[in-house]
Amino acid sequence: MRSLSALRPAAGLCPVKFDGLELVELDLSYLFSISPFPGFEKKCSAILKENHGLYLPKVCRATGNSRVRAIWFGSFTLLVGEKPDLAITDLAAVTDQSDAWCTLRLRGKCVEEVLQRLCPIDVRLSKFKTGYVARTMLGLLHVTIHRSGKEQFDIYSYRSMSQTLVSEITYSMKKTVNIVKQNF
Repeated sequence: MRSLSALRPAAGLCPVKFDGLELVELDLSYLFSISPFPGFEKKCSAILKENHGLYLPKVCRATGNSRVRAIWFGSFTLLVGEKPDLAITDLAAVTDQSDAWCTLRLRGKCVEEVLQRLCPIDVRLSKFKTGYVARTMLGLLHVTIHRSGKEQFDIYSYRSMSQTLVSEITYSMKKTVNIVKQNF
């Protein structure tokens, strides 16, 4: 009998490095959606603080650090990096999302320009600060973008769209670098 092994969503597609820009797939071991039942938001936030050192994020924000974070994801919060404490399951709908998402990190000196070619939102640091989150479009794909550093974005998209996501970003990386080179 053949042995099957699981592949990451962007296996064989990343990393992509191009003239100071880098696109890598993040290996996030755990992704859990947390949707507090009405009236239990504060209790859920207290449990997250006690067990993970973070709070439920405000709208369009993320909390936490590079090891574990909570990201606003529209109708729910995405807990990244750890399994939630079982006590929270009495207060919220909790679902393992670990296999559902492709998460890429785009970093480098021209990341804003790369994303501006693809997204209808203003991702410049003056408007979209570190820790900000947006549910938006990237080309024709629905994505969640988290600015995780000054020159760094984490991009979450459906696993089934990982090849298109990498292709769109790679194309934009090359076009952006070529335009920057022509202007200098």
